[in-house]
Amino acid sequence: MRRQTVGRPRARFFGFLSVIWLGISLCASFPFWDGWPESFSYLEWIGCALLVPQPVLVVLAVLFLLTERPRTAVEQHRNPDFDIRKLY
Repeated sequence: MRRQTVGRPRARFFGFLSVIWLGISLCASFPFWDGWPESFSYLEWIGCALLVPQPVLVVLAVLFLLTERPRTAVEQHRNPDFDIRKLY
């Protein structure tokens, strides 16, 4: 059985990546929960480097959501009426 769907694959991809990266960003922001440190160690620099992609991914997801044209895709699905267990 064939079914046509309409979607925005780039917006969906970057939205998915931004949701996944949100967990990484929360873990990377742990050194900054008590406030801004006086001096940066390697842990704070790594945390800052891991925080940078989050706003970029969110901006790309919103940008593609607003600008990307919807695409039509044909998906193959199994026919629910045809089941090998239904032997009459």
